[in-house]
Amino acid sequence: LIAAKLYQKYGTAKYLEYAKKLYAYTSKKIVKDDGRVEEPPLTYTQGTFGEACRILYHVTDESTTIKNKYKALAYTYINYAFTSGRCTSGDNILRDEGSSGDQSIFKAVLIPYAVNYVLDEDMTATNRRSIFNYILANTKMMWKNLDLSRYPLVFCNYSWRTPYTGADSDASMGAMCSGTSLMENTARMCRAIVDRYELG
Repeated sequence: LIAAKLYQKYGTAKYLEYAKKLYAYTSKKIVKDDGRVEEPPLTYTQGTFGEACRILYHVTDESTTIKNKYKALAYTYINYAFTSGRCTSGDNILRDEGSSGDQSIFKAVLIPYAVNYVLDEDMTATNRRSIFNYILANTKMMWKNLDLSRYPLVFCNYSWRTPYTGADSDASMGAMCSGTSLMENTARMCRAIVDRYELG
């Protein structure tokens, strides 16, 4: 992803060469046939690899067939995060991936990449709508479980399905990072759609 973005930014051919090599190597070594990027599948790797494919679609100098492969795989990897029982807790709601400082920020990585996919008009419209709906469902679920009674103190849980009920001192910065990523990027997505289509 970084190599592809560096090429997108600077146009240096070596970056594109590395991006394609790294994509080929990663695909061969860890990607599974069902859309998992690794085992176990985690939201941040699904999102990162999906975003890498989306950027490669835009910058690659390969054939239309290869470009369209990147385009299809960008959806495959991001969609897997929202539809697989391995990454969700049902109903397309992203699961609690763990309470460590590392695990609890995984969803914070996926969400902006999923929003980038939704806002990319070169991606398939039906697929963009699906991802939009998954993001919105997660946002509504988390919002429903936020306790706003002590605002500006607001905490979210590792699972967006359940409210945070612990002590203030035990709140997770990682969980909040993922929750904030969801809220901020949902707002970015909705604002961009409103502006793009002049909806008010």
